[in-house]
Amino acid sequence: MGLTLLELPEPRFPCFKLGNRMGDPRFLRRFAAARRPGTYLRIVEEGDLGAGDVLEILDRPGHGVTIGVFGEAFLGDRRLLAELLVANALSQVWRGWILERTKRT
Repeated sequence: MGLTLLELPEPRFPCFKLGNRMGDPRFLRRFAAARRPGTYLRIVEEGDLGAGDVLEILDRPGHGVTIGVFGEAFLGDRRLLAELLVANALSQVWRGWILERTKRT
């Protein structure tokens, strides 16, 4: 089928279900304190991909917004939120959430 092309457009933060699965109501708080969010993968081109396959970075945007920066803005320093808007790959849901909290239009 060919190579798969993926994009990492935005972070993923666990919800209450992970705390339930871990059997620890404080798990999410500890997870957030560790500042290690995950990421969603967007399929740009379908292809073959399996465990152990080598991943190659083809493009890295120059805007400087990383999953780590997003995590810090979301979980810690909300003053960083407006800086996230330069990331074009952000979903409209995240973009709206940020705009609502930064009062930008």
